[in-house]
Amino acid sequence: MARLPHLFLGGLLALAALTAAQAQVVVVSSPSWGPAVPASAQYYYLPEVGGYYDLRAQQYLVRRDGQWQRLNQLNGSNPTSWHPVVIDYVGAEPWSRHDEYRRRYPASLPPGQRKRLENGKALPPGQAKKYRDDRNHDDDQGKKGRGHGKH
Repeated sequence: MARLPHLFLGGLLALAALTAAQAQVVVVSSPSWGPAVPASAQYYYLPEVGGYYDLRAQQYLVRRDGQWQRLNQLNGSNPTSWHPVVIDYVGAEPWSRHDEYRRRYPASLPPGQRKRLENGKALPPGQAKKYRDDRNHDDDQGKKGRGHGKH
C-alpha cells in the first residue's frame, strides 16, 4: 500500500512531462493560395507585395508608413495571383534579410523563370524571342519596303 502514492506521483510526473512535450509542437499549415511548406517553415516572402506571410500567426507583414506592421488581411489584394516563396527564416523579423529576398525573388518573374535565371541559364524561350523582336524593331526604324502591310 505504501507504493501506491509513489506510483501515483510518478504517473503524474510522467503525464506532466508528456503534456509539456506536446505543448511545444507547432503545427504549420499553408493557406489555400500558397505552396506546401515543411514543418520548420515560418514565412512566405511575397514578391508582389514586398512583404511576408507568417504561417504560424496567419498574418501578413508589410511595410506601411516606414514601419513593418502585422495585418490579418490585405485589402485590395488577391493572393491567388501571387507567387509566394518559402524562405528559410525563423524568428520575429524576416525583414532583416529583405534586400536579399527582393534581389533573389523579383516580383516581375514567375517562380520557374526565377530559378532558371538564378542557375545562370539564359532567358526563357518566350522572353528571349521577345527580346530579339524588340531589338529588331529598333533596328528597323527608318527602313521601308519589307513587304508587310499597306502604305
